[in-house]
Amino acid sequence: MKRKDYKIIFEGQILPDFSEAEVRNNLARLFNADAQRIDRLFSGKPYAVRKPVTKKEARKYEEAIKKAGGQCQIMSLDGSKKLPPTEENHSSIFTETPLSGSPRQNSNEPLRLLRRIGRSRYLAMSWLVVAIEAIAILLPDYLPMLIGAALTIQQTVSMALGIHILAIMLTLYLVITRLHDMDRSGWLSLFLVIPVVNILFLFWLSIGAGTKEKNNYGEPPLPPTNLTRALGIYVPMSLILIGVAGAYLYQEQLVAWIQMLPEVTSEWTGLEYRG
Repeated sequence: MKRKDYKIIFEGQILPDFSEAEVRNNLARLFNADAQRIDRLFSGKPYAVRKPVTKKEARKYEEAIKKAGGQCQIMSLDGSKKLPPTEENHSSIFTETPLSGSPRQNSNEPLRLLRRIGRSRYLAMSWLVVAIEAIAILLPDYLPMLIGAALTIQQTVSMALGIHILAIMLTLYLVITRLHDMDRSGWLSLFLVIPVVNILFLFWLSIGAGTKEKNNYGEPPLPPTNLTRALGIYVPMSLILIGVAGAYLYQEQLVAWIQMLPEVTSEWTGLEYRG
């Protein structure tokens, strides 16, 4: 087993052909770091971005940071030894992620309008779809009250249909970009039209992990903001916990409602229920 005797030190130094803003953005993607950690990297004080690592791993990190436009030092853990910088080309564990701001040369990449979206941002934006659908459902009843005028059936249906189409288009965008983050084809979104399967499919999109490096559909998405985490992670978890707690506390009412469900469904569909 190789000894991990080294650490990677960064002091905010950048290469001549890069700007600080570009290097900040590149390092944020490289280390999946938030703005607070990037500020510490550029505070002017020595900061250990990785430790402990082997000499070979240290050289790989050195090359990746150079590609990002930064300059680092490789030192022993106790600080008594410093490795000279290398000019050799090492195969980097980060070579799949283009870090510079130069255009990529991959001509096989798909349309860039549909890039990648992470789990948190996917779940957070799903709330927007829910809000649009709620507006489409409530609009026919409440819009006449708001504008103080009656609407014809054609006008009401047209407005509601337009809002439903907007929700469908946004859903397709979220599903396709989420599939791209998982390095899957957007054609898998056709599972949405299959009953029952579409529910399992959406659940898979909600929990499935995306690729950490660049894949066939572009670079990794930027780290989610605190608001995105709140809407995409904490709110759904809270709703699940509330639902589980409610089902436990009101299990008798829940069982009674489930028993009444076939009769209620028959009233909605107009079919005769024979209990």
